Amino acid sequence: MKPGEDFFREEELCGHIVSTEMKKLWAVQIGCLEELKKICQKHGIRYFVSGGTLLGAVRHKGYIPWDDDLDVVMMKDDYDRFCAIAPHELPSSFYFQNYKTTEGFGPGMSRIRNSNTTSCTKYEYDMVCEGYNCGVFIDIFPMFGVERSMLRRIWQGLRILMGKINIASYEKHRKAVLTRNKRGLLHPVVLYWMVAKCFTNHKKISECFLNACSMAKNYDKVGLLSFSGFDKRWIWQKEWYDGVTMLPFEYTKVVAPSSYDKILKQQFGDYHKFVKGSAVHTMEVMDPEVPYRKKLEKMIQQRMGKQF
Repeated sequence: MKPGEDFFREEELCGHIVSTEMKKLWAVQIGCLEELKKICQKHGIRYFVSGGTLLGAVRHKGYIPWDDDLDVVMMKDDYDRFCAIAPHELPSSFYFQNYKTTEGFGPGMSRIRNSNTTSCTKYEYDMVCEGYNCGVFIDIFPMFGVERSMLRRIWQGLRILMGKINIASYEKHRKAVLTRNKRGLLHPVVLYWMVAKCFTNHKKISECFLNACSMAKNYDKVGLLSFSGFDKRWIWQKEWYDGVTMLPFEYTKVVAPSSYDKILKQQFGDYHKFVKGSAVHTMEVMDPEVPYRKKLEKMIQQRMGKQF
């Protein structure tokens, strides 16, 4: 399903001006979602839109007017299957990105990126290097079980926290190396990883972190533990994801959990009340019509220029 020409017209929605450029970004993201749909339908993988995307589908029948991303969640088993299949089934113009395919990419999620476009968040801008795919993307998050036992939940939480600290320290090291920040290279965490890399690597610490997230054996709640830890806004009853419903979303439809009202209330409270805020990503560089490869060298040069 493709958008009509009217879709790309600049318009005011809920007091916010949505530009033609943003509409083009949305269209590319929906294209990424369509590729995900094809793979999931072919292999019987369950998925749901989540977060701001679910809120937008329910409240706006599309994107929240000031949002710039599209989020999908999967139960951990489905997520693992998808991660194994997607790199081989996506068309050549798309790229499947996670910690296994991209050095330094965080283990908490995966992305489908359109390589014929450009979209780089402020967060990842300092991590971009030669070979880093920064096409327009959608985010895919795994949902992990939350231990029912208090003692085991405390142990799970501690392991997740230690994993997050370890990964964050590695990212600090990588950022300092890539930007050649002389002051940053002398930071104790960066010096620690100069030595630690002799014994481990990003993939190993990522897998250790994901093992901590998935350690629950007895649970009735699930959450985005690799993204938000034990933040109760991102933890839901597992049964809320038993049923599915289709919701209109711009010029297509998306898969949502039938209990979306309970899920949204848990995350946003009174979600029918409009609260305009900045998008989580906020793109540092965005061009839905130009391949990232044409901009990558300039992006790296500009980033390096900011450091000196």
